[in-house]
Amino acid sequence: MKKWISLSLSGGNSSRFHLSDHKALHKIAGKNIATFIIDAMQEAGIKNNAIVVPNNLAKKFEAALQKKIVCIKQNKALGTGNAVKISLKHLSNYKYTLIANGDLPLISSKLIKRLISKHEKSSDPLTIALISGEKYQGYGKVNFEKKFITQIDENKNYQSTDKLNAGIYAVTNKWLVKAINKIKKSSNGEFLLTDLIKIASDNKEQISSIDFGSTDDALQVNTDEQLIAVSKILRYRLFEKMAKRGVQITDWENTYIDYSLEIGSNSIILPNTRLEGKSKIGKNCTIGPNTTVTDALIGNNNIIENSTVAHSQINNRVSIGPYSHIRPKSLIMSEVNIGTNVEIKNSIIGEKSKINHFAYIGDAKLENAVNIGAGVVTANYDGKNKSITKIGQNAFIGSNATLIAPINLGDNTYIGAGSVVTKNVPKNQTWAGNPAKLLKK
Repeated sequence: MKKWISLSLSGGNSSRFHLSDHKALHKIAGKNIATFIIDAMQEAGIKNNAIVVPNNLAKKFEAALQKKIVCIKQNKALGTGNAVKISLKHLSNYKYTLIANGDLPLISSKLIKRLISKHEKSSDPLTIALISGEKYQGYGKVNFEKKFITQIDENKNYQSTDKLNAGIYAVTNKWLVKAINKIKKSSNGEFLLTDLIKIASDNKEQISSIDFGSTDDALQVNTDEQLIAVSKILRYRLFEKMAKRGVQITDWENTYIDYSLEIGSNSIILPNTRLEGKSKIGKNCTIGPNTTVTDALIGNNNIIENSTVAHSQINNRVSIGPYSHIRPKSLIMSEVNIGTNVEIKNSIIGEKSKINHFAYIGDAKLENAVNIGAGVVTANYDGKNKSITKIGQNAFIGSNATLIAPINLGDNTYIGAGSVVTKNVPKNQTWAGNPAKLLKK
């Protein structure tokens, strides 16, 4: 028999939220609430995990979690006790279950380990996590008689010093199978998991507990206000981890970074910057201010200022911006300088090339050391089809030139300012005019 399985309870309908989706699927810093809980369980050593979800949302949960986790379908929201009862067959091969409410994204592996350790050392069938403090408004009060836990008072009338139910339980499954069937329907038609405490007390069975104190780890996400508070804490936790790895975030209040993102040491993130998706940023980079990076691979020693980079790759020692836009499927090789208000789309920019302000490069391939003058446009779309522009190494394209694709400019070509190029240009030639013509071989 295996030792531990975790069970997250997310079968409710999230009716107190103004969200378009279930709260467990709501993303904070690019990571949904359910995944925060599952990750904490796995980091604590519980590798087998299950989650109770509404039947009509099961496919959404399975797609969103993308983990080896069992989704248990609850046909009707009949309370946490019912959610555990319908999960029993999935728990039968395990000695213990770690049960957690599905709205606890701050839960830490450290506290889970403490709860596991306490339960394994105890002979008691149930161990619950306790918390205290004014921040936990709306939590059930844990009642004691002569230091023994007797029940959870859901009336929520308590003092700030009272011990409250954190919504995290360690339970021995052999006992759980017997006790869960003794839970009776409440006045609101639900079966409440917290009734297990009274059942154990009535049977003279002692309940263990572990006091988490006033830690943030048990803060629920049960209202819009709580969501705001928890989101801020999670963002700050991420920033603290990055700071320990040598990443300097200069403005924590006005910076957004997803949990899935990687940033190398000695990189600086300036205010009003958004780093999203599965982006990876290398060492010694300066990103921002007012910059957005989405699902992009950014190398080392780069500067991206007041610009947007999406679904593209930037190699090393590249300077971008300000106010430039690197659109999807672009590859910027090393030592490239991209100036102000430049737009690049679905293009390869060779090493040591320079693209000056107000240029548009779309569906193009530039070899090394190409100079693109200010205002140059690759006219890649004729209204029906997009065509390719190819520019050889060491080519020089004068300001405000227009290159009408499909077109191929050879190595060392020189295109005069304001020219409109409609034909291929052989290497080592100078062309100018509208339409451009050969001036010099």
